[in-house]
Amino acid sequence: MSEARLNALELVKEKEKWDDVDISESRSRLPFFQNIGQPSMSWPRPSILLSIALVFSGCNGSKKTGDSIRGELALLSKPAEARSDADLPAPVGIQRFCGDCHELPNPASFVREVWYDEIHKGFEFYARSGRTDLHPPPLEDVLKFYRERSPAQFAFPEPPPLDSEWLSRFDRESFDWKDGNYITPAVSSIRWVEFQPEGDRRLVVTDMREGSINSVTPAPKKTTRTLIDRVGVPARVTPCDLNEDGRTDLVVADLGSFNPYDHALGRAVWLKRDAATHDFQSITIAEKLGRVADVAVADFSGDGKPDLLLAEFGHRQTGSIRLFTNQSEDQRTVRFAQNVIDIRPGAMQVLANDWNRDGDMDFATVISQEFECVELFINQGRKFDRHRAATGGDLTFGSVGIELVDLDQDGDQDILYVNGDTFDNNFANRSHGLQWLENVGNLEFRLHRLLDLPGAYRAVATDIDGDSDLDILVVANLPTIVYPTLLNERSPASIVLLEQIPDLQFQVHVLERGTPRYPALEAADFNADGKMDFAVGVQLFETDPPSSPASKLPRLTFWWQK
Repeated sequence: MSEARLNALELVKEKEKWDDVDISESRSRLPFFQNIGQPSMSWPRPSILLSIALVFSGCNGSKKTGDSIRGELALLSKPAEARSDADLPAPVGIQRFCGDCHELPNPASFVREVWYDEIHKGFEFYARSGRTDLHPPPLEDVLKFYRERSPAQFAFPEPPPLDSEWLSRFDRESFDWKDGNYITPAVSSIRWVEFQPEGDRRLVVTDMREGSINSVTPAPKKTTRTLIDRVGVPARVTPCDLNEDGRTDLVVADLGSFNPYDHALGRAVWLKRDAATHDFQSITIAEKLGRVADVAVADFSGDGKPDLLLAEFGHRQTGSIRLFTNQSEDQRTVRFAQNVIDIRPGAMQVLANDWNRDGDMDFATVISQEFECVELFINQGRKFDRHRAATGGDLTFGSVGIELVDLDQDGDQDILYVNGDTFDNNFANRSHGLQWLENVGNLEFRLHRLLDLPGAYRAVATDIDGDSDLDILVVANLPTIVYPTLLNERSPASIVLLEQIPDLQFQVHVLERGTPRYPALEAADFNADGKMDFAVGVQLFETDPPSSPASKLPRLTFWWQK
């Protein structure tokens, strides 16, 4: 047995506990795929607006071509002092060992002092994996390679000041609730839903820490809330009519645990509306899964019935994308046949769309962990062919989510791709921000970098200024303790508006700073006055000091446009 593997095994013996707060580290196993075709190898050459050493940048509509998406995104995280050394190729042994399950980590992804722990963790993963097919290089050689090529510190320049003109267009209103003792909020999603057959619209708000699914009817100074149900640890809800009775139901993605670890507590839960009372009845559709992060409802089998597609994020040894094909014969009961589409961990979202316009329902997904990518799964009847739309720089990219929108209004669906997850190790990365994947046809996408934003977590496209083009709202979500500490000292941006101006350019307006605690965002004309409003949901922590601005945030904040 090699000395490096012996060293890794010794580390495992010394360290008995796993870090259960880590949701982005790699699972040491080879990626295999079930029931899918081969990925497309004719990926587009991307374009991106680079903004080295700037925290904020707007897309100027240029269509620069680079050698690869991953190369250009990786460059975003490189401080000037590290760029030349970090670009030197790694020795073959390090390339093969450290880049086997995922992209070779970029030395500039972390500051120098962090690499000691990260490299030891990588060797530990390999020792735990049970694999013996690789030849680990000496641990001290890997440490030397990464530490010599990494920066001593990251530079996060001061973000722009608050935009007073845009702030003057909104009235802000706090909204909160408690059922018994107050539970510190951890809002995971906000969704504007039109309920049938009534036709009324409400926000459906999920709170992971409360386990609550809530119906919120927004109105300036008259907002009301009703508890729909409590379902484990809800990540998202999907409106649908699962039993096709004309009434809007909800399907809940239940993570099963607040902190990430490998388990079989994840579920998909159907909140079925009663025909007489319109109350919701909770019915478990799928269970004994890893952490379920999202559910898409669409007719993937082409038989006219709604099927379910689950993003089982899992953790390290669990995780998949699963299709539940509807086998129901009437409205009284629902039955599904389950098929595993992809066994990789880390799927965060699944969004249905007919990408090749052949009449069969496809889907897009964003996968984090060691994969850090956006992919399309094209429905071929009995299988799905996988096509890569974008790849992050390396496994520190921090993919969080995607949004389907026709941003350039040319008649096809584009993708907004958000990356800013820091909850694996509390380190913000200079590559965090927002990308627009422009659909150029034939399942190819041109990548535009729109915004650099530490902790970027959710983006929604909407016509906020009423000029008939689409602007973008972006929120950030950072932990209480985030490194480098200089970032918090500079009052990072929490809410940013990208206003679209002529020639598909975007002008940056900072609406809030100093309280980046927003994992949830929704925009719509909530009060039907002809102007777009938006709402943000907060995630707080017990480690937030009572005197901090973040600790005073309400569960929801409405931004009413005047």
